[in-house]
Amino acid sequence: MKDLRYFDPHRHATWLELFFDLIFVVALRDVGEILSETHDGHIAPQQFLHFVLVFLPVWWIWAGHTIYANRFDTDSRQHRLSTLLMMFLLVVIAAQISEGAHDPGKYTLAVACYCGARLIVAGMYFASRRKHHDRGGIATTVGSVFAIGAAVSLTSVLLPPPWSYVVFYAGILFDMAALVVLNRRLHVVPAHTAHLVERVGLLTIIMLGESVISISAALADIAWNPANVTAAISGFVMVSAIWWIYYDSFHLLEHRKLTTGHSILYSHFFLLVGLAILGSLVRHAILGGLDPGDFRQLAVAGTVLFFLGKQYGYYMEVPELRPYLLSNTAAVFVLNALVLMLPLGPEGMLAGMTATMICYVLLNLRYRHLVRARQVPA
Repeated sequence: MKDLRYFDPHRHATWLELFFDLIFVVALRDVGEILSETHDGHIAPQQFLHFVLVFLPVWWIWAGHTIYANRFDTDSRQHRLSTLLMMFLLVVIAAQISEGAHDPGKYTLAVACYCGARLIVAGMYFASRRKHHDRGGIATTVGSVFAIGAAVSLTSVLLPPPWSYVVFYAGILFDMAALVVLNRRLHVVPAHTAHLVERVGLLTIIMLGESVISISAALADIAWNPANVTAAISGFVMVSAIWWIYYDSFHLLEHRKLTTGHSILYSHFFLLVGLAILGSLVRHAILGGLDPGDFRQLAVAGTVLFFLGKQYGYYMEVPELRPYLLSNTAAVFVLNALVLMLPLGPEGMLAGMTATMICYVLLNLRYRHLVRARQVPA
């Protein structure tokens, strides 16, 4: 137990975890390319569904490794090698996504790599049975859950579409549902709060950086005009406002004692999906070509998912902020709806969305002094 980073009083994310985050975001960038292609100026509903369904297993690989590392990481050679192998599998999965997911051969390889990554995590749990004195046999239990989920997903390669997809995602849902059922047993080894909050915070800031890279890439080799200049400025300001919104109260989560950490970890799936959508919208606003109606629909989806993912953790873990969270979010949604109802082009709607994000930053000032005065207990 002395080698467990869990008991390090000054624990921080390791360099390997930061490397893992970078590989994960590279994979997500390839997933985000699904939303970059338009057909006669439109993004079809099935295209958006495809984006979400591909996003989920990639994110679940990261989440599964983070859940393990949060409680059992020793930064040993075995842990490092296993993590590096998972990162390579993520790279292969990303390559299959970018080359086309409808090819049966590529689908089979992507599923095999996903299941391989999940089985590696399961094996890491089994190898950690003696850590924490195996309180409640939690390592063996969670490892078994992940192994069964991976086995279920792997059997999907034996079935034709659409049943193959149903079985594949059934394995993922089995993992998630089992962890919810095991909620009480997970309490015997509570989440390491500081580490978990740092992990999701680092991943989010890398995602924000990827959005800025997307803005820069969109500006390359285009003819500058008032529309794309407005879109570029609005896009960068919106990303900056999102950074402010996300991190302004971040320290409050660090001072909470989490149990399973699920409220923070799972909610970030929605937050990351929302960020990817908003980043795609900025790119479309700069390059043009996306139908305004489709832009509005994606804007609603991205905004709702981002705020749902951002607010849920605070709502569950910092109850005294609930009235402010609800009123501030409702105000942003109303303002966003008014902006999106105006007869504007994509660059105009993006500028209006940016203004609503700035409004949220200003609304946050209502409770910052209140929280500091109360000195929210840990």
